[in-house]
Amino acid sequence: MRLIEIMDGLGTACGVISGLRVTPYPENRVNPPQAMVSYPRRYSYDESFGNGTEDVELSVVVFVGGRDAGSVRDALGVYVDGIGGTSIKQAIESHVTTVWDIAHVMDAEFIIATVAGVEYQSAMFRVRVLGKGK
Repeated sequence: MRLIEIMDGLGTACGVISGLRVTPYPENRVNPPQAMVSYPRRYSYDESFGNGTEDVELSVVVFVGGRDAGSVRDALGVYVDGIGGTSIKQAIESHVTTVWDIAHVMDAEFIIATVAGVEYQSAMFRVRVLGKGK
């Protein structure tokens, strides 16, 4: 697998969600609702003999705006749901690609993310990608 292709593929997968802006890399500006694909936390080689499988763990962060706690909850909730047209999990796991064999959204964590000095209510999705080594 190639890092650029993995990140671009995750961006493409999330891009099917109507109204969600997506960048397949971290940026220094946010225009909510927006998803950004982060660099890997871990990139493991040789998970099977002869570099047969690579195992990559990275995050997709969804930033939302909101005037109050209820509107933030409502804005994040639609992306965190496990199924549906706005589900990050469903968008990634149902994406058909030749870049990887399996992409699994392991969990979502609610965070306050700071980008360029501005705080955003966010959900960070941990994604594990498995595929053939090159």
